[in-house]
Formats: sequence, structure tokens, C-alpha cells
Amino acid sequence: MAITFILIGASVGIVLLDQIVKWLCVWFMPINTVGIDVDVIPGFFGLEYMTNSGMSFGLFDEGAERWIFMIISPIALVAIGIYLFKFAKNEKLPMKLGLAFILGGGFSNMIDRIFYGESLLNGTANFFDSTFWSEVFNGKVVDMIYFYFNTDIWNAVFNVADSFVCIGAGFVICSLIYDLIFNKSEKRKEAEQKALELNKKMNGDTSGGGVLLPENDDNIPFERVEIDEKSDSDQENEVTGEK
Repeated sequence: MAITFILIGASVGIVLLDQIVKWLCVWFMPINTVGIDVDVIPGFFGLEYMTNSGMSFGLFDEGAERWIFMIISPIALVAIGIYLFKFAKNEKLPMKLGLAFILGGGFSNMIDRIFYGESLLNGTANFFDSTFWSEVFNGKVVDMIYFYFNTDIWNAVFNVADSFVCIGAGFVICSLIYDLIFNKSEKRKEAEQKALELNKKMNGDTSGGGVLLPENDDNIPFERVEIDEKSDSDQENEVTGEK
């Protein structure tokens, strides 16, 4: 139960952190200053307020591709949430955290796509005006983070949610690779150990003049049955006496 609260807290915390950063970006870097850089670490890391209507890093930004993604994305988030909180009980912690990071980041970006229409981004939004509600599901994702890398290799602007999605994907991939390479050998060793233990129980310890025999249920402890060891002459005398 504790791990469930940790995973829920991680997902909710990512949503809150991402939304706070986006609102600060919108408030202090108005839409008409898109493209103006703010150097955080000169020559390495900066902020640039941009928006896109697609997915992470500006992919699927226009046309029918966006709406296909808008349909697939909520389905994927629901599937991840169901698997994480219902079927992933036996998964290792890195896998669970990875899924929680993806869930939180994906949900936060989905909030943008639903509500961050032009009126909200321009600071003219009125929740009681039909103009605002006509923009629902036509919002844009707010991006602001970029690194000073060669633009031929990397020119994407992203946000906090994108970062956690990438980190979560890394956790998931590493967990899958670990299970593929190492977990099989661990399961094989466990199976061999269980086989040895079962073999010992079935063969028993004959040092006490008996063997261990199983009862009807394999899960019930074995009981010791003494063996009546008699010589051949004793057995012949018993047979003669019976006659």
C-alpha cells in the first residue's frame, strides 16, 4: 500500500511541478516574446517560450496527425494507469517509477492540449466566455527548455513533463533489459534450488532407519515411516510358524 501512495504522489507531483513551471513561463515570458532566449547557464542551458500542438519535442504538430495523437494519447495513459496500479504488483521499483513518471508527464501535457488555447496563452482568457470554451481540445503544449547543442543534431525545445517522460521511459527500458538478461538466470537458479529441496524431501534421510514419504498434499510436511528391517531367517521362521 505504501508503494502505491509513493507512485501516486510521484505522478501528481510531476503534474503540479510541470504546470507551475508552465504558468511561470506564460506569466513572465508573454506570448509576444516567443523566440527570446533567457540564459540560465550561458552556453549550455537556456529558456525559450514556445508552443506546439503536438506531442513531446514538437512531434505531430499539425494536421490530422495531431488529432490521431489526441485520440491515442488518452487511451495510452489510461492503459498505463490500469497496469501500474492493478497488474504491476510484482514488477520491480524502477519499472513502477518509470510508469509513474510517464503517466504524470503525459497527463500534464494532456492538460495543455485540452485547455491551453490561444486566449489563455495570450492572457485574455475568460472562463465565462464562450470563446474560451470553444478552444477546449485545441490547446497547445507550452515548452521552454533547450540546450545549446548543434542545431543539426538537436534543436528541440521541451518542458518538465517531457523530461520525466524520457526518464520514465529509460527506467522502463532498463528494467526490461534487466529482466531479459539477468532475471531468467535468477529464475533458473530458484527453480533448480526448489528441485533440489524437493528431491531431498522425496529421498529422505535414511540415517535414522526410515525414509520421508509424502502425504496426500505436497504442501503438508512429510512424516517419517519406520522400516521393519528383518533378516531372511526371521522371515522364514515366521512363515513356518504360520503353517
